[in-house]
Amino acid sequence: MKRFLFVCISCLLPLMGMAQEKAVDPKAKMLLNKAIEAFESKKGVVADFMMKIENTKNGEEESFPGKVILKGEKFKLQMQEVETYFDGKTECVYMVKEGEVTISHPEKEDLKDVNPILLMKSCATDYKMRYLGNVKVNGKVMEKVELYPNDLKSKYSIITLLIEKDTLQLNTISFRGKNGVTTQFYVTKMENQKGLADDLFVFNTKNHPNVEVVDLR
Repeated sequence: MKRFLFVCISCLLPLMGMAQEKAVDPKAKMLLNKAIEAFESKKGVVADFMMKIENTKNGEEESFPGKVILKGEKFKLQMQEVETYFDGKTECVYMVKEGEVTISHPEKEDLKDVNPILLMKSCATDYKMRYLGNVKVNGKVMEKVELYPNDLKSKYSIITLLIEKDTLQLNTISFRGKNGVTTQFYVTKMENQKGLADDLFVFNTKNHPNVEVVDLR
């Protein structure tokens, strides 16, 4: 379930109309750029998060915990017995229960579904946006930004970001899908960590001798 991202229609047309009137809110753009700059300045990040999926059509909800380790473009993602490794070039998706790992050289477009910094950069260039001011979440002041895709064929109608006012840390990102499914990711814990070893981001097949390897490179 590595492509965990992010799949209402009643809200789409009026909101898109508003977005076209105010294509890019300068305050929203400045906030997003500052958050990207703050994220890129970190030498390494380890974050725990929760993913919540809500289906407005059948009323079903489910939540899953996850963990991501980031160092520049490198990352390791763990969620629902799936481990994804990316060393800057090669991606390995390890399905723990199935005992299978798929190895590939992904495109940047694919990686933005997993790496939050690439996702934020995409939002800064490929979306209309507006700044919605401050909101309080669990005692912390967040700044809220809504984004609307320039591509009307996009599977999302609205993406909402909550960025901590004091730290510029991305706290929550919510994707409202045109299929009636809203997927939300919110950070439960984040730590800056220097000196993360590069081998953290490499799946070592020697340590998993019985795993079936599907090599798509």
